[in-house]
Amino acid sequence: MAIETMKKVRMAAHKSVEDEILAKLQKIGCCQIIPGDGAHTEERDIAGARARARHIDEILAETRFVMRFLEPWATEKGGGLSKSLGDIPSLSASELSELASEEEFTAASKKVRTLEKRLSEARSGLSRTSGLIASLAPLAELPYSLDFFTKGTESVRGNIFQVPSSSFGGFVSSIESSVGGDAEIFAAPGEEKDSGGIVAVIYARASAEKFQSAIADFQVSRVDVPAGMTGLPRDEMKRLEAEYAALKSEEADVTSEIVGEANPVYKLCEYSSDYWGVERDRTEAIINGEQTEQVVVTSFWIPSNRVRQFEKILAPYGELTDVTISDPEEGDSPPTLLANKKFASPVEPLIDMYGSPAYGGFDPTAVVAPFFYAFFGICFGDAGYGLLIASLLIGLLMKKKVTGTLRKFLMILIIGNVCALVFGALTFSWFGDSISAFPFLKFLMPLRKLQILDPMGDPMTMLGVSLVFGFVQIIFGLLIAFRENLRKGDKVAAYADQGGWIVFLCGLVLTGLSSGGMIPLPTGFGAAAAGAGALILVATQGRSKKSVLGKLFSGVMSLYNVTSYLGDLLSYSRLLALGLGSAAVGMVINMLAGLVAPSLHGFGVLIGILIFVLGHVFSMAVNLLGAFVHPLRLQYVEFFSKFYEASGEEFAPLSISTQYVNIQDEK
Repeated sequence: MAIETMKKVRMAAHKSVEDEILAKLQKIGCCQIIPGDGAHTEERDIAGARARARHIDEILAETRFVMRFLEPWATEKGGGLSKSLGDIPSLSASELSELASEEEFTAASKKVRTLEKRLSEARSGLSRTSGLIASLAPLAELPYSLDFFTKGTESVRGNIFQVPSSSFGGFVSSIESSVGGDAEIFAAPGEEKDSGGIVAVIYARASAEKFQSAIADFQVSRVDVPAGMTGLPRDEMKRLEAEYAALKSEEADVTSEIVGEANPVYKLCEYSSDYWGVERDRTEAIINGEQTEQVVVTSFWIPSNRVRQFEKILAPYGELTDVTISDPEEGDSPPTLLANKKFASPVEPLIDMYGSPAYGGFDPTAVVAPFFYAFFGICFGDAGYGLLIASLLIGLLMKKKVTGTLRKFLMILIIGNVCALVFGALTFSWFGDSISAFPFLKFLMPLRKLQILDPMGDPMTMLGVSLVFGFVQIIFGLLIAFRENLRKGDKVAAYADQGGWIVFLCGLVLTGLSSGGMIPLPTGFGAAAAGAGALILVATQGRSKKSVLGKLFSGVMSLYNVTSYLGDLLSYSRLLALGLGSAAVGMVINMLAGLVAPSLHGFGVLIGILIFVLGHVFSMAVNLLGAFVHPLRLQYVEFFSKFYEASGEEFAPLSISTQYVNIQDEK
């Protein structure tokens, strides 16, 4: 339960060694760069770094393009889950630099660009040709050259129309009666009743007005003949079909080339992406420093326990560097780095999800961990589920090199499932009521001796346990706030705001328990405590008001906040609800499997096993999600609201962040 103390470092280094020093600091990942304001940097002094940053961005943009293009064909992709599980190659920095050859990548990128252009042109041509063939299909039997309908001749012109079936005959008759011998008509009715048909008309230009009058009253659509089409439609279609076949062959050839290049080029892009990503981060760190013609001044935060390691790295550079290390000054905002013991450290990502504590503030990780693990175990609530999942995850961690945040989340699940194993044993829930439901498991009945709670048979006791957990956590949150106010020197807030509520709430609970005969304590004791707490609240909660009546009114009205605490307390009943849900679903699955097994002429056993396995897998998946989300909500809403302020900045050091390879020490 601690936040690492930070030191502020101001390092001046000669430009000849700045990049080398930052590379070593990046490797150990202990320094968060403080961006400079650039007030003392001339543009000419930083031009080289900016140019390098632009060059790196261009390379990274090109790697993203190539990877996106090759992704459908690449079958040996890394990253993502593979990185999290450690199934990626380990390379030294020099090996990665060699594999991420800029010259080789540039050549590969140019080739991919060429292939992409050829493929795009082939597919565009296929789309265009396919559309032209489809547009000519209705005109296949037209006995006229298409140049009559594109440009016509000096004396005649032509038009083609798509005519609805309902007016097809009338449309042809109107043209014949109006234009007569000055027109040639080709009519092709649609094969289906409502499909309409094609009417092609070649008419004398002198009869254009008559022709327009003949078709004016009909709802028809003009069919445009593509430019460049001059021959008979059937001849043009043959030409287009041959062109389509050639384009299809080109597409197949290009695709074959891409498939051959995909895996090696994609792997090259992975190496390049990681290498240049690391270079970009380091270059940005240089840009963020103050620069002169010869020197770069970089400021950063470093944890106190890493200062000696930093000084050891700088030792070989002697007179080429000058370093000042100091404590944070007034007005500084150091980042927050959580440092907890093994039991609590897995919960740190959950704290970061909500927001980091302020530097020098209270780290809630160690107090959240036991509550979260216990609540997870109650909500999941099945010993069989807990034992199975914990075993699988422990095996995964032993087999795979899982690191970082994923490892912490897996550790949360392991500890939570161990708690579920314990709670399930105390409630005699092993894959639901499997031990009681299936006779062949009767040999496990001695496990019933561990049972001390029966959520299904006695839910009120389980509800009481849930509310006790809730009350303890709420009071614990108030005690933390009480302690923090004392630490800050605000005794009035500590005793008035938290102290008053602690006495008042505890008094109310003691009154209820003693009046119900659950504890051997006089009823008046709890009432007196509640009264004392109420007096403290009435006397102090209006202290910011100016008038006496305002102070009194605000103090009395503050007691209404007891409903908020009651609501928070009742929220912990979700521990009962999820625990009952897990047990009930398990019982239903076992009942269905037991009903099916003796039936269906011998197949019932197989179907019963299938129902049991699939049902409990589904139950584990659903309840695992609920067992994670709902306890987390209790921490964020009911617990943190009593004391926690997430106003800090998470420590984000300059580090080697790769996706496709692990960087290891030089051999």
